Amino acid sequence: MKNKLFRGLIVAIIVFAITFILCVAHIFDVWEWKTWDLRLRLFSDSSRASKNIVIFLVDQNSLDVYEQEMGVSWPWPREMYAYIIEYCMEGGARAVFIDFIFSEGSVYGVDDDQGLADAIAQSGNVFLPISLSKGTKEVEESYSILLKKFALEENLFPPHSSHSMKSVSLPVEDFLNSAQGVGNSTFVQDKDGIYRRMPLLFSWNDLHLPSVPLALARFSDENMRFNDIPLDSSNQMILRYHGPTGTYPSYSVAAIINSYAQFQEGKLPQIPPETFKGKIVFIGGSAPGLLDLRPTPFSPVYPGVEILATALDNILSKDYIRIPTPAVFYFFLAFLTTITAVGASILKKIWLTVPFVTLCLGLPVVVACLAFGSGYWWMLVAPLFTVVVSFTAAMVLNYSFEGRQKRFIKTVFRHYLSPDVIDRVLEDPSLLRLGGEKRIITSFFSDVAGFTSISESLSPEELVHLLNDFLSEMTDIILSYGGTLDKYEGDAIIAFWNAPLDQPDHAVRACRAALDCQKRLEELRPKFAQKSGHELFMRVGLNSGPAVVGNMGSHSRFDYTAMGDTINMASRLEGACKHYSVPILVGDTTFQMAKDAIAAREVDLIRVVGKSKSERVYQILEEKSQASPDMQENVEAFHQALDLYRNKKWDDALNLFKKIKDDKLSAVYVSRIGQFKQNPPPDDWDGIYDLTQK
Repeated sequence: MKNKLFRGLIVAIIVFAITFILCVAHIFDVWEWKTWDLRLRLFSDSSRASKNIVIFLVDQNSLDVYEQEMGVSWPWPREMYAYIIEYCMEGGARAVFIDFIFSEGSVYGVDDDQGLADAIAQSGNVFLPISLSKGTKEVEESYSILLKKFALEENLFPPHSSHSMKSVSLPVEDFLNSAQGVGNSTFVQDKDGIYRRMPLLFSWNDLHLPSVPLALARFSDENMRFNDIPLDSSNQMILRYHGPTGTYPSYSVAAIINSYAQFQEGKLPQIPPETFKGKIVFIGGSAPGLLDLRPTPFSPVYPGVEILATALDNILSKDYIRIPTPAVFYFFLAFLTTITAVGASILKKIWLTVPFVTLCLGLPVVVACLAFGSGYWWMLVAPLFTVVVSFTAAMVLNYSFEGRQKRFIKTVFRHYLSPDVIDRVLEDPSLLRLGGEKRIITSFFSDVAGFTSISESLSPEELVHLLNDFLSEMTDIILSYGGTLDKYEGDAIIAFWNAPLDQPDHAVRACRAALDCQKRLEELRPKFAQKSGHELFMRVGLNSGPAVVGNMGSHSRFDYTAMGDTINMASRLEGACKHYSVPILVGDTTFQMAKDAIAAREVDLIRVVGKSKSERVYQILEEKSQASPDMQENVEAFHQALDLYRNKKWDDALNLFKKIKDDKLSAVYVSRIGQFKQNPPPDDWDGIYDLTQK
């Protein structure tokens, strides 16, 4: 666990450092802009748009109407704008902005210009655009004089917040002298061509000049402070669009001029002038030929004048988009990177990993959406990048380290452990450390009868081939019942159950494995006899009890094995099979644990070499569900005979044992009774039979 945690932290540090560098290098900007556009389209609310801003559009219909019906082509006479200003003045409009730079005199004569200048002066609330740029152009002194009255005092804004410009284009002098204010109407799109932000303050020839939205905002709200407007790192205000084009009430200029004419004639106007009472009116173009359509997050075709209106709305309603402080964002980024990398390193189960990575991917999305609702542009791409890269890197490292380890464990131990045991080791490789634990196990010890004579009759190659076939068949059965292979000792197989996995039914498993091994050997006996010239018989001893189980050996080489008297007793029982002519002998503890599932008969009460304590031993015969009535009758008869034998009723016992046909164990007792009849045991005989050989 510590290694996984450390590995996850290393991944987190590296991924965070890479992400930080990419953020500083603005690598994510284009993708981040696209996700911001999506947030605007999904969550913007057009109802938040100010109702006090209206737009008069020179649309294609307006151009067509005046050209086809009145023969007036573009550019229009200036008096048409004078009509619009007079109509707004009649309706009580708060301010009027005309988004056309009349930089040259009217082609319709001086009177046409003078009429517009008079209308601008009489209204007293008209704002005109200027066009500042960074292109080099000779500065005319007269321009500075004309613009000086519109310049802002330097103490009204923070240092270095203005954008330095080198050239300017102005309306004709009469219009400037009559206007209430001017503002720069040019702004720059992001690198992908989309307009998302607006510069508000510009410096030119030692003058500080406002943008159109800032100039109108200062006029409309005397309490407006520039310092309250949040700017991004490029000293621009991020535009909070409230919807697609048409979000603000828009009117065709043709309809406005027509309404003015109707009003002058005393008729009911198409659009009443009081519609614009207290409103700020933007006059601009939406016809394609006027070349004032800009791409925005909502549409590739968006009137430039509506972008200016959006900026003004943001300022007046203080509906700003802010950028979180870098420290807060990078703390979140570090946190997200760490939990992703560490979590991916620690978690192994797919049902935990999938929800976890989904949560990690969803967290920055949720935070970004919630931040949008609170007026913040929370970066989304960088956090998603860290999650994906952290998770991928952690998983690759897991595969490299643990995957290699798992493949090694599976390759090495698949011949010795059951798949369940291998899975346990894969989950907890610490099981492969040196050390042991005390557990109750069932030990399996088997040996091939007469193997020495068999081996002497075969060549080394034939012997190895025969032994491999035999051991493979028996081992597969043991592993299929969840047994753990301890070792091979020549033809002997040593195995055990209930370690390292807990197996409450370990005794039953071992008994079933022993029975199946004998059945399989019976099936293979003709095949083995054909190869070796000998029939193979196997003896099995099973014993249950406490043992020390674990990895035993040196730090460089060790075995997962079991040690203790329980294993030794299983070995003695295997040896006792030869004496009793039975294929399987089990100890009393094993029998008591398995008797509900396994049919068995008591064999004897014995005391093995080196032991002072006796042990009741049994021969397991078959699973109870498959035991035949004849087998049950023979077991009952044998037990009756055994009881008579222990009560020294030799003749009665002898008769019963002889009635059990084809039973080698009964034959053993027939022989033993014959010996006791000739040499009776002592009067205090307790029925225990002492084995003199291992």
